[in-house]
Amino acid sequence: MSIVIRRLLAIITTAAIFSTPALAAQLSKQDVQTLTQKAMDGDLTAHSDLANRYDVGDGVERDTTQAAFWYNKLASRGIAKAQLALGLKYIRGEGIARDDKQAVHWLNLAAEQRLALAQYLLGVAHAEGHGVERDNVKAYMWYEIAAAMDHHDAIEARTALARQMTPVDIRKAEKMANDWWLKFH
Repeated sequence: MSIVIRRLLAIITTAAIFSTPALAAQLSKQDVQTLTQKAMDGDLTAHSDLANRYDVGDGVERDTTQAAFWYNKLASRGIAKAQLALGLKYIRGEGIARDDKQAVHWLNLAAEQRLALAQYLLGVAHAEGHGVERDNVKAYMWYEIAAAMDHHDAIEARTALARQMTPVDIRKAEKMANDWWLKFH
């Protein structure tokens, strides 16, 4: 795992992605069962609540496997922040087997929904060959897209990567970024 990804993972918690307020009180067994039943009945708020609570141990014992399970349920229903959270779980191997290809899959889905962090992480994946073949043109494309969303690290990464690229490759990456932007926005 690269230094960049390790630094990001140290800063980012998947629960922070959802920005849900912490509840200090421990949930009773009945409360957990009720919340789980609501989630099983399709309540997306309950899914999110369970994922976040299990992820950080808020009101329940921390259980990253349960967190990954509930993030997966949300991600499969097209919830962008859960797709990002699940991608991060796959990068870390936290509660789920580490799998860079699955991480890239979920990050792509989150990126399509305009999550700049997912776009930036896809740039890192392409720059370093995590889950995809190393490709500076695609890395620059993703950094360009995330930079358009004002992601500071993407702006810096794009600038650094440009020093290693030819003007032709930069123009190609910029065209790819523009085409992607038009397709998804």
